[in-house]
Amino acid sequence: ITIGNTTGTTSITQRVGTGFILDGAAASNYTVGQSTVGGSITIGGTGQTGTITLGSSNAANTLNIANGTGATTLNLANVQTAGSVNIGAGMTTGSINIGGTGLQTGAIGIGTGTGAQTLDLGTGGTGAKTINIGTGSAINALTIGNNNLGTTIKLPGLDVSAGVYTDASRNLTSAPPTSGTVGY
Repeated sequence: ITIGNTTGTTSITQRVGTGFILDGAAASNYTVGQSTVGGSITIGGTGQTGTITLGSSNAANTLNIANGTGATTLNLANVQTAGSVNIGAGMTTGSINIGGTGLQTGAIGIGTGTGAQTLDLGTGGTGAKTINIGTGSAINALTIGNNNLGTTIKLPGLDVSAGVYTDASRNLTSAPPTSGTVGY
């Protein structure tokens, strides 16, 4: 069944009461906006208070968003002034990747706003975490802190007001070495 056409300024308005179901056979394919080039597609109203669900399945599936080869800008909760963004909170296995896995040359910013923020990395739960920063095979430059007066860097595993040394495994420690070079 074909309803409407893609020529001129044809438009279709379809309204329903309390429910609308679009269903098909188990292997059906659904395409929305296949011929759209310069228009827009909006799902949900500007006063929407209910839940909008995409790709909620009990089986393994793939949900692709902004997955074409064009230079797409993906805005996710980009203009809301409150609320939250949750990614992978229920995952117990698998991976969460941010940024390119190949020839990524752009910048990746986390917590770059001008307001006072707390950035937690590996702080939850009781499970042991391994946090790798700049551990790839390339030569990396790591900057921690800045030269503003009042900047502090805390290393909780060290003794208070004690010297800092490296042990045989290149770990920082407050225990003075029993051999090797000690510099002052």
